[in-house]
Amino acid sequence: SMQKHYEGFQNSVKTVMDAAGKGTLSGIEGTVAELIRVDGKYSTAVETALGGALQNVVTETEEEVKYLIAYLKNKRFGRVTFLPISAAKPRSIDREYREARFAGAIGVAVDLVKFDKKYDGVMRALLGGTMVVDNVDNAVAVAKKTGYAFRIVTLDGDVINPQGAITGGSKKADVNNLLSRERELDAADAKQKK
Repeated sequence: SMQKHYEGFQNSVKTVMDAAGKGTLSGIEGTVAELIRVDGKYSTAVETALGGALQNVVTETEEEVKYLIAYLKNKRFGRVTFLPISAAKPRSIDREYREARFAGAIGVAVDLVKFDKKYDGVMRALLGGTMVVDNVDNAVAVAKKTGYAFRIVTLDGDVINPQGAITGGSKKADVNNLLSRERELDAADAKQKK
C-alpha cells in the first residue's frame, strides 16, 4: 500500500504518479526510486548519492515534460523535477581513477545499481560521477589522491564533494528509505510463501 500510494514522496510527485497510474497522464516511466534496484549493502550509499533525485520523475522526451509542467501549473499541484531520457547528459569518472586500486574503493555508484538499459543515460547522469568507498578514512584518502576530482560516498552515507565539503554523521532512524521497499516486499513475500 505504501509503495502503491507513493508514501514518503512529495505531494506533487504523488499527484503526478497517481494521475499516471489512472491513465490521466502519459509519457511517465516512473520515479528514479522505482526504476533502480540496489543490493542492501549499497542502499545507504546510493540513496545518499541520489538524495532528492530519488523522487525525480523519468520521462521519454522534453515534449512530455512541457505538457506535464503545464498540467502541474494549471492544477496548482506544485513542482516536480523531470528527467527526460532524451536530454540525459551521462557523467563519468576519468578512467585513470576508475581503474586505480584505491584502498576501500568499491566502485562507481552507477555500476552498483540495476536498471533497464533504457535508463542508462539517466542513471549515468545521476550516479556516473560518484565513487562508493567503504569508510570515511578511505574516502578522505581517495579524495586527496585524486585532487577532489569527483564525488565520493561511503557505505554509511558520508559524502565528500569535489568542492572539498564533507558531510557526515548519523542517519535519522525515522528516515524513509525509498530504495529498501522493494527488498522488504520481496522478503515479506518469500517469508509468507514458506
